[in-house]
Amino acid sequence: MSQTISEDSHSTARQLRPVVVTVVAAKLAVFALLMTTINFQAPLPVAVELAEMR
Repeated sequence: MSQTISEDSHSTARQLRPVVVTVVAAKLAVFALLMTTINFQAPLPVAVELAEMR
């Protein structure tokens, strides 16, 4: 009896592995696309920074 339970759990894990890999890959792809759309502020030249401090 324990042999059939053990085989069922391994079978389920084997069937779900492609789903898990697909979900993780999709999350990474969405994260990469979101990161490419972020606009970082360009660094200010030193002269402008000094003028702002005064």
